[in-house]
Amino acid sequence: MTVLYEWPPTRSQRAKWVLEELGIDYSSQMVDLPEGQQNSEAYLAIHPLGVVPALKTDTYTIFESVAIVLQLIDEYPEKNLAPAVGTPERAYYYQWSAFACAELDPPIMMYFDNTMRPLKHMRPAGAQHDARLAERGRSDFATRAGILSKVLSDRAYLLGSEFSGADILVGHSCFMATHTGLIGGYPVLQAYYERLQQRPGHRRAYAS
Repeated sequence: MTVLYEWPPTRSQRAKWVLEELGIDYSSQMVDLPEGQQNSEAYLAIHPLGVVPALKTDTYTIFESVAIVLQLIDEYPEKNLAPAVGTPERAYYYQWSAFACAELDPPIMMYFDNTMRPLKHMRPAGAQHDARLAERGRSDFATRAGILSKVLSDRAYLLGSEFSGADILVGHSCFMATHTGLIGGYPVLQAYYERLQQRPGHRRAYAS
């Protein structure tokens, strides 16, 4: 049985979304982050950084939301959530998949950490919100939102007319940007995320 270790709203919903899109039978194991369950010896044996998500299957256990999404999609090629290996389309698929975690997530989290994260959850203990870092996060996100808006101005999804795993990864970043209020002012990006929200897989993954 496949087990997803999760705690919403976090990047674990990326993994949950792909599980739902692929129709994989899985069970959910909630890791109560506020209660510190991620620091237990049992969970650290699954994810040594003590964060979510992690995925355990009959043959392997992995962490990192992007790795989980890409691996599962490769295991189910008949679902057509990724272009064929070696094609130009696959190159763009890799590009936008990496863009989500390397370029979109950091400024969103920088803004969140310095505006919305409860002080009691700040690390290191005693850290305070920093308005300069919040503004840097907003500015960096604006640059990346502009890049995405240009690409999505004439297409439904990142690779064209077909939904792919890259949309799952970037789509979760859009969820985070919506949660923090950063996506306002980017109508193309907002319309893109609204399309993604209509997918049954997204609805199930983000219902909580």
